[in-house]
Amino acid sequence: MALTVHPAFCADGHSREPECATNGHRTLVIHGLWPERDEPRTYPHDCPGPPLDLDGALALELADFMPGVAVGLHEHEWAEHGRCAGLDDDEYFDDALRLAQAVDAVLGAKLTTLAGRATSAHELREVADLLHPGFGASLTFHCRTLRDAPAAHRREPYLIEVRQCVDNDGPLGGPGTPLDCGALKRRDTGCGSAFQIAEARR
Repeated sequence: MALTVHPAFCADGHSREPECATNGHRTLVIHGLWPERDEPRTYPHDCPGPPLDLDGALALELADFMPGVAVGLHEHEWAEHGRCAGLDDDEYFDDALRLAQAVDAVLGAKLTTLAGRATSAHELREVADLLHPGFGASLTFHCRTLRDAPAAHRREPYLIEVRQCVDNDGPLGGPGTPLDCGALKRRDTGCGSAFQIAEARR
């Protein structure tokens, strides 16, 4: 499960994108849910299947957690990844929402509190474990410098994405149990010992 840190996305040259045009109310938003093989950086993609046709109520709920819906991100994610998940489109995006809500419940408020400040992967895992013991090991953190970062922090890494490793032992073979990412050779990237949390646009 991949969640974008929305203020960081918007501060990386995307400020004029429709999804960044207004001050969003979420720090973590859905990027996508990606079926993967055990070997890192290998995954099925672009599988044959039906076009996206979401239930109307689900589509509205998804748009709240996936502002990229404004530019068709949900259609791209369904075509590239969702049709390979062995689920229908409603099941796939319902699972993505459930996973996003769980990660947001653990980290969303803390990331909002940390906006404009530095933190570390260790600190964020500790926060996750306090609320949900063992949850921190299921997360990886991904950072890079941002094009529109404040001048004082232009060369420092910013958290851009949080990913969660999840088994496919859920209903219908969908995502179920959180997994230890380290045991699967999934690692943090680009974050170093500390990184910045972007502030939302004012």
